[in-house]
Amino acid sequence: MTVSPLHEVSVQRDVVYGYGLCNASRVPTHRALMMDVYRPAGPRDDAPRPCVILAFGGAFHRGSRQDDRFEADGQFNTPVAEYCRILASHGYVACSIDYRLVQEVPDPGQTRVLSGLVMNLDRVNVVRGILGLEPIGQDGFRSAVEGAVDDMAMAFRFVSGAARRLGVDPARIVIGGFSAGGNISLTASMCEDIDPAGVLCLSGSAHPDIIQTYAATGRDRFPVLLFSSENDLPVISGVVPYIHERLENNAFPCRWRKVPGYGHFYPSGAALETGGTVLEEILDFLSETTGHEAAQAERRSNAA
Repeated sequence: MTVSPLHEVSVQRDVVYGYGLCNASRVPTHRALMMDVYRPAGPRDDAPRPCVILAFGGAFHRGSRQDDRFEADGQFNTPVAEYCRILASHGYVACSIDYRLVQEVPDPGQTRVLSGLVMNLDRVNVVRGILGLEPIGQDGFRSAVEGAVDDMAMAFRFVSGAARRLGVDPARIVIGGFSAGGNISLTASMCEDIDPAGVLCLSGSAHPDIIQTYAATGRDRFPVLLFSSENDLPVISGVVPYIHERLENNAFPCRWRKVPGYGHFYPSGAALETGGTVLEEILDFLSETTGHEAAQAERRSNAA
């Protein structure tokens, strides 16, 4: 499939979707949580559009909604903001969101969805070393992730509640992200009281036990698209196979796509083991998940 934009794109920046409590045990502060909203430019038609909410990567310590482009061994990832721009050019409303980072000491909130689960801190403490920070323990990191998961859920509720104003169909909101952003998206979809149409994880993992917990509730299954690379981080390559297996065993429509020749950072144009590119697979997944007619029509036309 040849990927070509269908629309010019407009961006509404610094949209406040909620407030997050930071430094709760010391000097509590509420800081504004923001998103940048990417839309197809021009007059809005009457039909609400499907929406994708994406969260940046950075091991819960770095990155931003504007820029989470990182490099390792000469390889770079496509930033979440650029994915949003591309998706808006294909007719989606796309939101690149903030969430609270570990250094802000976010309040974990009332929904302690990770209690008792052992978190992998290998990559987190590598990044803390890069930033000149001491290693972090289980309790501190778990609390920070709880806060970030709450933020993704808050962003979903905001977009759902403001759907008419944003031109969004609230029944067709997909959440996702890169790395840590994929982690909080999958965790929020399983553990928070939200109902996304699907979840997209670009080299993002989560604790596999959350899938069993969700399945036991009897709630509806939703599609999940997972990516990992040939030389991905151990915390990704060691966990994504178990996530995929548990999703399939619990009747979730799930795809797992592998990116050969790359480490953790790979571009949207990277070729997949199964053919096509990362971006093409994302567009196919979104068009099927949301029933986005324009994207489906383009896919059929380019396949012909």
